[in-house]
Amino acid sequence: MSPLPDACAAITAWLPQAAALTHQPDADGSTGHGKPGSRPPWNAAAASAALDAHEGLRRLEASLRHAVTGHTGKRRGGSDTNTYQAIRAIENLGNAMTAKAATEAARILDRWSLAICQLAAIDEAERWQKVSGAACPYCGHPMLRLSPRSGRVTCLRFGACWDGNGDHPQGQVDHSVGGEPMVAWADGLCQYAAMEPA
Repeated sequence: MSPLPDACAAITAWLPQAAALTHQPDADGSTGHGKPGSRPPWNAAAASAALDAHEGLRRLEASLRHAVTGHTGKRRGGSDTNTYQAIRAIENLGNAMTAKAATEAARILDRWSLAICQLAAIDEAERWQKVSGAACPYCGHPMLRLSPRSGRVTCLRFGACWDGNGDHPQGQVDHSVGGEPMVAWADGLCQYAAMEPA
């Protein structure tokens, strides 16, 4: 079954939440020391997430339409109504695409949904953070990323780094019996190192 309908439903549900937050200044606890008026009077992160999705949906629809019909169709206007029509069109075009193409389109939609879920005011998804002082035990590159609340660890070198089972490395922050910080990797490897966000 194609993941595209679920991805379309998700972005349809998350977009209004990002739009609603756009008009609320982001209260992150910091105090600005710049010139008066130098910070936007809205939530810049929410605005970026919403606008990236709005524009991206139009481009994705045009790209999929071109792949299916040989032409991009007429460019949609900037209204919310046009945005939701683009989502419906993307889902419909998915019926004429290969499973691989539909899966790739769903991944693109999921990235926009994830960006909204990671907004501080929504906080439904964690942001991966760079790890300082430890390298990936499989590829040797300092490309490890940590999801602080869940304690998950992975390497950013997708498609170029594999664990002992031939899978992309996935680990969990833990402690040894002696209390030393370590990562328990999915293939059974234990890496003794503290995983601290950079």
